[in-house]
Amino acid sequence: MSGDFTQADEPFRLVAAWLTEATAAEPRDPTAMTLATVDADGLPNARMVLLKGVDERGFVFYTNIDSQKGRELDVHPKAALVFHWKSLNRQVRIRGTVESVTAAEAAIRRDPARHDSARARPAPRKRRAMSRRGAARRT
Repeated sequence: MSGDFTQADEPFRLVAAWLTEATAAEPRDPTAMTLATVDADGLPNARMVLLKGVDERGFVFYTNIDSQKGRELDVHPKAALVFHWKSLNRQVRIRGTVESVTAAEAAIRRDPARHDSARARPAPRKRRAMSRRGAARRT
């Protein structure tokens, strides 16, 4: 499946399909992506994180809210993500706003088999989700 994310009728479904292709083709972790944030001086910081989910609401990843990236996202809730799937000769760039997922969603994602009992427990790490308002394109 190929195409431009920004032109797709269902862009999150398109990226999910590309992720499925990458999972079959990538010798390393296909969920690895670069997360870029900015610090208080407006200087960019980039690091690798793992995608934990994608749906019509956005892209979900882990972050410790007390880490540098967590603090930066609290102050400037905008970020960029980049997937690079070398084996597919495909790159996806995403920009947009970032928000915390709910504690219930974090608990369910952490342990789907025990989601009923996990809902009451606070998650040690919150996840951040890239908003659907973000733009992305395959390059």
